[in-house]
Amino acid sequence: MRRIDMAVALLSGSLLIGGASGPATAGRGRASTARQADPKTYHATGTIKSFGPGRAYVNIAHEEIPGYMAAMVMSFWPQRVEQLDGLAVSDRVEFEFTETEDGRRVLTSMRKHP
Repeated sequence: MRRIDMAVALLSGSLLIGGASGPATAGRGRASTARQADPKTYHATGTIKSFGPGRAYVNIAHEEIPGYMAAMVMSFWPQRVEQLDGLAVSDRVEFEFTETEDGRRVLTSMRKHP
């Protein structure tokens, strides 16, 4: 009986170790490398809800972004400070962004929606 318990414990432990450091880690590494080499640009429309202190970022209630996110309110960081010039709360906007490796969404373009 004791040998069976030890065999089960050893087998369980090796499965846990292999599962935690095997495919899941390798997959994340590939995605991260792909994101750095060729970041995907997303196009969206939405309404400005607020700005962060000093206009460091903008909170936008956006429509669904196919292949990325359901409709919700999210923060976006301007690539250049002047991207937010002339925009105000309640403005309807069209914008494009990429996601950085650390998960920030950086605006590559932004304009008032006609």
